[in-house]
Amino acid sequence: MASAVTIGFGGSAGLEGPSLLLGGGISLFITRRLGLSRKDVKKLFLCGAATGFSAIFRAPLTGILLALEIPYKRDIEVEVFVPASIASVTAYFVSAATFGTETIFPSPAPLSACAPALVHAVALGVLAAPVALAFVKAVDGVNAAVGRLARRIPMSCIAVSGGLVLGAIGLFFPEVLGLGYDTIREMTATSLGEMSLTMLIALLAFKIIATSVTLNFGGSGGLFIPALYVGGVLGLIYAQALKVELLTSCAVLAMAAVLAAANKTLLTSIALVAETIGPSFIVPTVLSAAIGYFLTGGVSLYRSQLLSKDESKAAS
Repeated sequence: MASAVTIGFGGSAGLEGPSLLLGGGISLFITRRLGLSRKDVKKLFLCGAATGFSAIFRAPLTGILLALEIPYKRDIEVEVFVPASIASVTAYFVSAATFGTETIFPSPAPLSACAPALVHAVALGVLAAPVALAFVKAVDGVNAAVGRLARRIPMSCIAVSGGLVLGAIGLFFPEVLGLGYDTIREMTATSLGEMSLTMLIALLAFKIIATSVTLNFGGSGGLFIPALYVGGVLGLIYAQALKVELLTSCAVLAMAAVLAAANKTLLTSIALVAETIGPSFIVPTVLSAAIGYFLTGGVSLYRSQLLSKDESKAAS
């Protein structure tokens, strides 16, 4: 309900966060009822996360890879592969039978792995790194500021002030509020490519601000879709600044690069593009996503992400 209210009233967040919590929470409830071990609880929690993501994006392979990658920044949870695969595929068929198989992205023209496309992929991967870092720093910075305010001001007042900030942003840039699905579809259909360069830069900056305010001033939602939004706008800025004709391709490649850089989910980013856009984008996407992923080091939007399994064992 908190997520429905947040997103329904214009908060800048994604549905994938609540879907991960719901899927994982249901799995956790079942495992506690069955009295399973801590290891099994973790495994089924990740399976629940995979089902939520697979159902919301209609992308079962992406859901599987998310379950493997999301616990760590530089490692994968290989033991969860088989159960996550079963859970994710099952969730996909149930979701597709109920809501259809349409994804959030329209299918653009195929992209050949020619030299110009690969050059743009490298450039977008490099540009995605500082943008992803700025996104993470903004979210963390607003979180720290709200933490200081919460010691002196009631949380209800903080939430109201956050709503006022979002309302002020929405008066001038309504595109940055809410889920952003329609805007992302327009990016991949090149409709937003008709906007001025100044307007696109403003959308990128205010999307980061709106998301930081939404999720730190009491809102509930995910960061996956906002990262896609920021990446898509970055790709359009790049295409307009350099007069590149491949508007849609630049938007898609930048989405994958920012997603991999900010979420530390390299394989997930590549699989999402492959499943929802098409296989012709895979090679350039691998380049842009990998560059963004490695240039940002250990920085991530998720504070609970560990560096590797070794760090997890040490914490235990």
